[in-house]
Amino acid sequence: MARRSRSTKTQPDPPDLPPRFDAAPGPPADGDLWDGVEAGPGIVFPEHVADLRLHECRIRGVDLSGRSLGGLHCRDTEFVNCDLSGAQLDDTVFQRVTFTDCRLTGTELNGAGLTDVRISGCRADLVRLRMAKGTFLHVEDTTLRGADLYRFTASGCAFLRCDLGEASIEDARLAGTDLHGSGVDDLRGPLALQGCRIGPEQLVSVGALMLAAMGVQITER
Repeated sequence: MARRSRSTKTQPDPPDLPPRFDAAPGPPADGDLWDGVEAGPGIVFPEHVADLRLHECRIRGVDLSGRSLGGLHCRDTEFVNCDLSGAQLDDTVFQRVTFTDCRLTGTELNGAGLTDVRISGCRADLVRLRMAKGTFLHVEDTTLRGADLYRFTASGCAFLRCDLGEASIEDARLAGTDLHGSGVDDLRGPLALQGCRIGPEQLVSVGALMLAAMGVQITER
């Protein structure tokens, strides 16, 4: 009997959201579980919330800027038009989560685990993903100038049509990552691009970065 071929996964799995949501019960407290909840701009998060769990939630237009959310666990959740600039989200866990039209400038995601996460149309300059792990993390049409991906580990990831100018990828493991349409001007640590996929129009800029990183000098004879 011939074996059926299994399709190879190429995209993040989307959040599994309920057909309707309950209203947010109020500002979250340490250790709270929100399950099937929708929160809007009227919900004010405290400056510090520990071990919050968001399962099958929609967070829309909420100001999370500068908040410290240690131990945050998000599953099957979407963030839309939220401000997470400067938020402390180190070591958080995201599984089947989307960020759409959000502000992630300077967001701290060091050591985070991001599985089946899509970030689209966002502003994420100076975002920090040091020693984070992305599994089917797809970032699209997003600015990441000056982002810090030191020792970031990627599997099935993509940065499509993004601005990665002056971002740092020192010691990152990016083999197999798709970078089509993304700007890489002044990218730091370009040797970590080994095994990535780029488009023909990126060949000159990536080639120049690699030659400079290897100390190759182009001079007149």
